[in-house]
Amino acid sequence: MTIWLITLLIICASGQDITLQTESEVRGTLLGKVTLGCQILGGKSAETSTVSWLKDGQLIYTKVGSTGTAQSGYEGRASVDSTKLASGDISLILSNATISDKGTYTCQFESARKNMELKLGHLGSRPVFVMKKISSPRSLTLSCNSEGWYPSPAISWTASNGQTLQPEFQQETGPRGMLQVQSKVTLTAEEGLKVSCRMNNPTLGTDTQETLKISGEFPPDVSPWLIAFWVVFFLIVIAAAVAFFFFKKKRDAIKEKERQAKEAERQPLLEHSETDKKDVKENYEKLKKELSDARLVNDSEWKRIQTKKAANVSLTKNSVGPEFSDGNRYWEVDVGDRKEWKVGVKKKDVAVNKDTNTNDSVWALSCGETSGYCAMLPTPFPITPAEPPKKLGCLLDYKEGQLTFYDAERKHRLYTFDAKFEGPVQPFYQ
Repeated sequence: MTIWLITLLIICASGQDITLQTESEVRGTLLGKVTLGCQILGGKSAETSTVSWLKDGQLIYTKVGSTGTAQSGYEGRASVDSTKLASGDISLILSNATISDKGTYTCQFESARKNMELKLGHLGSRPVFVMKKISSPRSLTLSCNSEGWYPSPAISWTASNGQTLQPEFQQETGPRGMLQVQSKVTLTAEEGLKVSCRMNNPTLGTDTQETLKISGEFPPDVSPWLIAFWVVFFLIVIAAAVAFFFFKKKRDAIKEKERQAKEAERQPLLEHSETDKKDVKENYEKLKKELSDARLVNDSEWKRIQTKKAANVSLTKNSVGPEFSDGNRYWEVDVGDRKEWKVGVKKKDVAVNKDTNTNDSVWALSCGETSGYCAMLPTPFPITPAEPPKKLGCLLDYKEGQLTFYDAERKHRLYTFDAKFEGPVQPFYQ
């Protein structure tokens, strides 16, 4: 009788309920490692028992002793730490998490089951400002762009002068399901105004932001009636000038025809000479038009620019190139991901520093962590490229007094200096 009673007590003890401890919600980062915690309370070992994990009711991983088996889509990504089974830790480790991994997971050990929700997120890139348009002397439309987000971020704008900003939002799905987002606002610009764009990930609770300081002189607001008056006035002046031009042109043409007729009658060879001159003039006008068209950055222009590449210019950081005092030269400077740099040309023997007179001795673009991209003028002129340039193209036309900068990878014109070069100039990268 005593033996049966002891046996019954052992059976009852072995059938006691097992309790699992988990968190109801787990948050993790996409493309990273996520641990779904699950602990057997009471110190029971799981070394020789079966541990199962399910996602949305479907089995994804089984651990029997020291052998683990992952189902399709989880091979090499799902595992349980065998060294912790003795202490009752049967947590699931999920590597290289993807968007499809979010959902409801179930930790199962013997008769015990516990559910938890996995939420995933990814913090996007630091916002980049792009000036979309200037609708009036003081009205600017700014765009705040970023990529690599999941889920869609909460975006807020603030201005240092307290003006109310009403953003417009749009997004597109990029690689691996990540989101490319854009928010834009229209604001009234003023000297020293600081505008901030902040993006927050609602799943991870992390954020990133960028601040733009607007500099420059802005004219006061002008009455639209005054603008309309001057527009109408200038249109009248232009119409009168056009009418006078065509009248004078027609009158001169009649006189020229009369002169040519008289000359032809008197000296036939003179007509041939004037025709040659006309052909030369037409060819000259055609050449001028081709030169004007070449100002556009298209494929044909880019090929033409590449033919002017100077083989003797190879700039590294804190270096100066050879002297130029004539001709057209093109070279490229690899700035990579550097946060601060200056690239351009300078007069010979001029040292480039903050006190250098940039008006007539240095023509360059600069990049700074706080100032951003600027043309180095007495009052720095801000430049907002579509993407941060990693390789700059520099086209120097010494005779025409022009220095044009390009984003060499995207074939975008960034800025053109109009200057009068006197004496030798040298490329530099600082």
